[in-house]
Amino acid sequence: MKPETATVATAASGASTHAKGYRDISRAEWRSLSLAGLGWTFESYDSFLLSLLLPTLALQFGLSKAQLGLFTSITAAGQIVGGILFGYVSDRLGRVRTALLCIGIYSLFSGLLAFAPNEHWFAVSRFCGALGMGGMWTAGAALVAETWHASRRGKGGALMQMGLPIGAIIAISVAGIVSMANGGLAGNGWRLLFLIGALPFFILFWIARKTPESPIWLERKQAARHDKAHPSAAATQLNVRGLLTAFTFIFFLQYLYWGVFTWTPTFLVTVKHLDFVHSLKFVLALQFGAISGFLLFSAFVDRIGRRPMFIAYLLVGAAAVGVYIFSANPLLLMAAIFLTGFGVNGIFAGAGPFLAEIIGDTASRGFLMGLAYNGGRLGGFIAPLVIGALASSAGGFVLGLATTIVAFVAAAIVVFFAPETRGKALA
Repeated sequence: MKPETATVATAASGASTHAKGYRDISRAEWRSLSLAGLGWTFESYDSFLLSLLLPTLALQFGLSKAQLGLFTSITAAGQIVGGILFGYVSDRLGRVRTALLCIGIYSLFSGLLAFAPNEHWFAVSRFCGALGMGGMWTAGAALVAETWHASRRGKGGALMQMGLPIGAIIAISVAGIVSMANGGLAGNGWRLLFLIGALPFFILFWIARKTPESPIWLERKQAARHDKAHPSAAATQLNVRGLLTAFTFIFFLQYLYWGVFTWTPTFLVTVKHLDFVHSLKFVLALQFGAISGFLLFSAFVDRIGRRPMFIAYLLVGAAAVGVYIFSANPLLLMAAIFLTGFGVNGIFAGAGPFLAEIIGDTASRGFLMGLAYNGGRLGGFIAPLVIGALASSAGGFVLGLATTIVAFVAAAIVVFFAPETRGKALA
C-alpha cells in the first residue's frame, strides 16, 4: 500500500478531526475524485446527448414520442443491470479497475451508435453502453466515499456529482458546434456526436493508472487473505432498513430526474413553441442551475447535515417545476428552469455519500450501493414511458410532467424518516 493511501485509510477509519476547506484534501482524495468525476462527466455527456437528439432520431428512424421514450427507458434498464453487476465486480476486482472497465464499455458502445443503420441497432448498442454507465457511478461513488475523510465526504461526493451538469453542458456545446459545422444534426451530424463519445476511455486510462485503490477495499482484501471467515461475517451485517431507505429515496429522485430532464427540449419545442436554438438557452439555464446547486450542497452538507439539505432542495425543485410546467412567461420560465436544475439535479450531490453511510459497513458495499442506486433507476425507467405515453397532446404532456410533483412529495417523506448520517466513519 502506498504511504499516501495508508494515510487516507487511517483518516477513513474514523478520525475525529474536522478538516475544513480544500487545503486539507489529500492527493489520494483528489485523484479518486478526478477518476470518478470525469468518468461521471463523460457518462453524463452520453446520457444527455440522447435527450438532445430525440427530435433528430424521430426523423431519422420515423419514431413516435412513445418509441423515443423507449430509447431512454432502455438506457435506464442497462444502467440498472450494469450498476448492480459492476457493484458486485468492484467488491472483488477493486473500485479503480472496475471504473476503468465500465468507462471502456460505455465508450465503445457510444462509438458504435454512430454506425447505427436502424432503431434496432441503436437500441441494442444503447443498452450495452448503459451497462458501463451504471457500473461507472457505482464504482466511482464507492471509491470517493471510501477514500475521502468522513468530515468532508459529503463535499467529495458533491464534487463528483458535478460531472452530471458539466457533462450536459459539454453535450450542448459540442452539439451546437457540430450543428453549425454541418448545417444541422440530421444526416451525419448526430453520428459524429456519438463517435466523440468513444474518446473518454483514451483520456481516463492515464488518470486511472495514477489513482490509488480505495484504502478500505485494500484493507478488506488483505484481511480476507488472512481470515477467510472475514468476508462472510461482514456480509451478514446487512442494514435492511438502510438499504430500503436508500433504494426508495433514489427511486423517486430518478423519476424526477429522468422525467424532467429527458423531456425538457421536446417540451419546450412542442408545448412552449420555442425553436431549438432558443430552447437550448433554457436547457443551459437548467445546467447552470445544477452547477450552482452542487456547489452550494458541497459547501454546507458537511456542516448542517444530509437531511436538511435534501429537504431544502426538494422544496426548491418542486416549486420550480410547478412554475416551469404551467407558466408561459419567458423570464419566469428562465428563472424557474434555473431553480429546477438547482433542486432536481443538485440534490444528487448527496447521493453517493448518503448511500455509503446509510448502508453501513459491509464487504459488499459496492454491490449494495449499486443495488440501491441503480435499482432505484427503475424510477428512471418508468418516468419516460409514463410521460411519453401521456405526451400525445399538449395537455397530456403537462399532465405527464406534473407526475413529478408527486415524486417530490414522496422523496421528502422518505428523507423525513431517514437517520442523519453526517460524519459517519466507514470501515
